[in-house]
Amino acid sequence: MRRGEDRVHPEPDRDSRTLCAVLLNPALRPAPETISFRNLGCALPLMGCDRLRLANLLDVPSKDQDRLGAAVIEESDVLRSRKLLAEAVAAADEILFAWGSNRVTGQVGARLREQAEWLRRHLREEGVRRVWMVAGSPRHPSRWRQYVGPEKARVEGSTFEERLAKVLAVHSLE
Repeated sequence: MRRGEDRVHPEPDRDSRTLCAVLLNPALRPAPETISFRNLGCALPLMGCDRLRLANLLDVPSKDQDRLGAAVIEESDVLRSRKLLAEAVAAADEILFAWGSNRVTGQVGARLREQAEWLRRHLREEGVRRVWMVAGSPRHPSRWRQYVGPEKARVEGSTFEERLAKVLAVHSLE
C-alpha cells in the first residue's frame, strides 16, 4: 500500500463498512494493479464490507520477499509501520490477516514476527477479539486462487467466490 491508494470507494457513507487487510509490505506498483487487490475486492462482500483499506506489517516497499529479506530495516521503519497499522485498524470494521504464510528469514524475518505479535497485542488492547483469515492462516491474497482452485480439490464450488467463502472465516485473537 502507498498512502492515498488504500480505498475502493473514495467517499464514506453511514452504511459503509471498511475491511482493513494487513499485508506483508507494499508492492512497488500501485495497489489497484495487483492480483491481491482484485482478490480482496472479491472478498469484501463475504465479510459484509464495501470499502478496502490496506495496511502492512512493514511499510517498506519491495519487489518480492527475497528483496524484502535483504533490506535493512531501521527502528524508524518499524515505528512508522506501527503507527500506520494502528491508524488503519482503528478505522476498520473488520480486519483480515493476509501477510502470507511463507517465512522471511534473518533480521527482517525477526522484525516481521515482532510486528505480527505487536499487532495481535495492539488489537487485543483495543478490544478487538476476532480477525478474518483464509484457511486459518494469514494467507496472502495473491495466493488465494491457487489455494481454492478446482485443481487442488480442497474446496468445492463453481466459482472462485464460492470456494473462497468456504475458507474465509473469523478466528479468535485469544
